[in-house]
Amino acid sequence: MKHIRLIILFLVVSATGSIAYLIFKSWPASVQSFTDTALIATLPQKDASGIDTSHLADGLIPPTNKWFSGLALQKIPKTVFSTPLAFTPSESFFAISLPTVTSSPNTLFASRQLQMTAEIPGATNYQVTRYDELSVDLTYRNDTTPIGTVTITAGSPYIYFHAINNTKLVLKSGSGFTSQSQTVVTTTSTSKLVSAVFDGATLDSSSDKTEATLPSGSLATFYGLPGTSSDDPLSRRAGNRVTGTDVSYQQSGNTYQTTISLDTHNHQPSVFGLLPHQTLSDPTLFSLETLYGKQRFYDMNKISFSVPETPVATSLDLHRIDSAEKTLLIDTLRRDINSTKLGDFTDTYFGGKALYRSAQLFDLAKQLGEENIASSIQEKLYNELTTWLAASTARANKYFYYDTKVHGIVGETASFGSQEFNDHHFHYGYFIYAAAILAKYDPDFKDEYTPMINLLVADVANYRTDEQLPQRRIFDPYFGHSWASGSAPFDDGNNQESTSEAIHAWTATVLWAQQTNNTELATQAKWMLSTEVHAAKEYWFSIDTRKAPYANYNHSIIPLNWGGKRDYATFFSASPSAMLGILLIPMNPTSVYLSAYDDRIQTHVSEAVGQTANYNIQFGDYILMYNSLKDKSIGIKNVSSLPDEFIDGANSRSYMYAWVMSQG
Repeated sequence: MKHIRLIILFLVVSATGSIAYLIFKSWPASVQSFTDTALIATLPQKDASGIDTSHLADGLIPPTNKWFSGLALQKIPKTVFSTPLAFTPSESFFAISLPTVTSSPNTLFASRQLQMTAEIPGATNYQVTRYDELSVDLTYRNDTTPIGTVTITAGSPYIYFHAINNTKLVLKSGSGFTSQSQTVVTTTSTSKLVSAVFDGATLDSSSDKTEATLPSGSLATFYGLPGTSSDDPLSRRAGNRVTGTDVSYQQSGNTYQTTISLDTHNHQPSVFGLLPHQTLSDPTLFSLETLYGKQRFYDMNKISFSVPETPVATSLDLHRIDSAEKTLLIDTLRRDINSTKLGDFTDTYFGGKALYRSAQLFDLAKQLGEENIASSIQEKLYNELTTWLAASTARANKYFYYDTKVHGIVGETASFGSQEFNDHHFHYGYFIYAAAILAKYDPDFKDEYTPMINLLVADVANYRTDEQLPQRRIFDPYFGHSWASGSAPFDDGNNQESTSEAIHAWTATVLWAQQTNNTELATQAKWMLSTEVHAAKEYWFSIDTRKAPYANYNHSIIPLNWGGKRDYATFFSASPSAMLGILLIPMNPTSVYLSAYDDRIQTHVSEAVGQTANYNIQFGDYILMYNSLKDKSIGIKNVSSLPDEFIDGANSRSYMYAWVMSQG
């Protein structure tokens, strides 16, 4: 896919004198908008998130669902994890650490044992004044007068303080300092933090503190190294301040390539680190052990890495089922369709799951040529989905509104903090998937409701930057996966547990893009899908306790990953079946990618259901389907006996049968 490289710089000056820089870079050539601004204007307009924007400069869209949301959208800011560094802001100082990994049977921690704090005399507040997908600027101020700007970038070993006006930094560390010319160092046995100054700045150091004097335009750079390191591979590039980043992607054969570019103030190279899910054959400058494994650093400003393409399946492959299986499937399908009643749920999560379930029943009926029952479930699906999509508040609870502060589409009835922009990709993936199936068979539905479904897609996966809905709200191109929390009110950073529902959302987006002939959206969604599948394999499923950082960890999966912690836990249950099930749900046809875990499936399942293989538990239906990837007979003999109460709201006995029957 060809890209044009554009840099559009908007300076937004607020009434208080704050300056916000919005830098938008590179999108596909000839890309057309798929957001209907006139339709947005017809939706109810609300400011209902409760998200704090006091640290956000005027003119910036609140950066929800980012690794750095906790410093931008919390009144009392939270620590964020750019990896390898961690950063904690306050109104008059900031703290930097190079976390080391500690582990227990259930948790891995990014331990911040060594910190360097930088006090800014005269600072009374800070504001986020610029951000992009990887980097963010915090401008410290005295009232409304800017003092200096901190820049943090995911994957960068550097954090910068650029003086806007003459100022000082008072550096402190519990481990004291040693100084050499223009640098000071604080060290423990495991890590080392360095501060270096440039462009006329000077250092005056004592054993317990260091004072950096920074004239306007000068720079202080902070970075971390292993405590045992005798050399300093980062000093050479430390004066080349990163001013922004650019992300592009393209398909290359059976892979999807991500390219990350760093801009520096002097157009000179910087250093950038790659995590285990990112591969590059170039020689490394050095490496660090992080919470997510070994991070390898490269002396370059532009870096590309690829992941295997994840094929998208539009339906389950039923061409191999025999006549007895077909009869069983049709009989079960008829019962499921006849008993389906939609309309009980008014929130977007459970309501979306019910729509998705009905859409899969509809697709199965069409595949099997059962037109009578197909028409029955189609009518139910159409009536319920269009009730949600109609631009009206007459239904009391089943409608979407536009949040004027956060710039997003929100369901009226909150669930799991959706009004705070939590989990939108989980919720809307079900709506988008159901709409894609219905649109396949109903062109009139597609013609009438494409604009509204497009808004749900754009809320989580817009490919444009110059619109009322932000670019790629949810997906992180550096860490390779989505972030679920809108404002990240946690000391451990942002988080995500259900990678499978994130993957489901990008699968749904691919299917919708295909139905609406949106090639740009399809390409982006396939890139996001393939990248998130690869990251899920690396950080959620393929846990090798023989390797760092997993020493002392006792499980084969990690259900909940944070910026600064990795947990054998979920937000809703301590059950082992919940730990695995939340990584499987809802197992749409594309979920055959899970078969890549062939050598691990039995280990995962045994931990979730025990040696007796009792599936009569929460998410037992999905665990049974997962196990059938290894052995089809396991599924066939258990689907019929599974009690209804253990079939999830996004699933059905018909779909379970069809899934198992389609496995070779």
